[in-house]
Amino acid sequence: MIAPAIPKNENDRLADVIALDLSNASKVEQFDNVTMILSKCLHVPIAYISSIESKQQVIHSACGINPGESDRSKSFCGHTILQEEALIVEDTLKDARFFDNPMVVNPPNIRFYAGFPITSLLGHNVGALCIADTVPRTLAGDDLKIFNVIGKLLIERIRMQKLGSLQSQIQASKDQLETLNKELTESNEYQRQLFGRYISESLLDKIAKDGEQPELGGEERYVTVMMTDLRDFSPLSEKYRAKTIVDMLNLYFDEMISIIHKYEGYINEILGDGILVVFGAPNRVKGCARKAVKCAREMQKAMKSINTKLHRKDLPPLQMGIGINSGSLVVGNIGSKKRMKYGVVGKTINVAARIEALTIPDQILVSESTFEKNEGWIKPIGQIRAKIKGFTDPITIYDVSEVAS
Repeated sequence: MIAPAIPKNENDRLADVIALDLSNASKVEQFDNVTMILSKCLHVPIAYISSIESKQQVIHSACGINPGESDRSKSFCGHTILQEEALIVEDTLKDARFFDNPMVVNPPNIRFYAGFPITSLLGHNVGALCIADTVPRTLAGDDLKIFNVIGKLLIERIRMQKLGSLQSQIQASKDQLETLNKELTESNEYQRQLFGRYISESLLDKIAKDGEQPELGGEERYVTVMMTDLRDFSPLSEKYRAKTIVDMLNLYFDEMISIIHKYEGYINEILGDGILVVFGAPNRVKGCARKAVKCAREMQKAMKSINTKLHRKDLPPLQMGIGINSGSLVVGNIGSKKRMKYGVVGKTINVAARIEALTIPDQILVSESTFEKNEGWIKPIGQIRAKIKGFTDPITIYDVSEVAS
């Protein structure tokens, strides 16, 4: 067995490990969804997410093995953080680094390993997204693409959470997502439908027309944020095979994304079965609050068509809740010159998420700021005063769901 080397940037790397706080309960819950999906999509018995600390490897979430701490010098992930791309070991017994590793010669008797390095905003590899099997195997073709895409999406999610506490460091810049668009368009249709489209056609046209190089920075912008989520979808993931779940999500996302683009919404993020949409950034959208409500209503109407198609396949119906809030956000390109993402940061997103969590199936709830922009043409079917997590004063929430004729 060969112990992994210590990176030259070890001190800076360890500082990022501490700052990211990957053991946070809210992050671990999201990690559990990622490892479950990865295990089922790639048909591997073991999938886990770990970080490499000074002397320990910490497994934060896992399928097939127990989370916890182990010796860094004996870890597979200690070698993974030394890589710029995925580390793939098709047969551990034929690799001098691992043939007598305790994880190989003892349970779980790992014979195959693949690790995708998790990189911080500053470019330091802090841990790894890993899969393993008890028999030798290869990782190529669509399986390798899926592994890489999930790894990149996980990194984006971790970085966005970190940026929530770094709003003051984002500086002014123009809209630019060409890098992310290039990565997504190189993926096949299967992957795009599974994880969602992040860029609308109108935004792509604008970027191509401007022909400008992307710059790091941001600005404050008044926007409307829409959060959607499928109700009681997690139990379905346990009941049906991974391919069936993917087919259901493909059908759902294909319909939803088309409607969102129709109303000039920008899909900032898709994770699992939820969608975060921004109206008013990167492109300025006149009447963003009105377009968001109209978009939400059409999305709820489209669920009938989606469920009809699912019924024909003998699959259960889906139900969606939508929360909407309007306000100021910090928006702009975030990351580094090597890797950047158009991001949005601010409490306006948090309020939208809290409102969405209060919805019941087929319901659309909006904040008072959104309702004020729409009260000239819409009448709520109900309203409540609710105190939401993270905010001292209660807020007024309006139900603007469209009454069925």
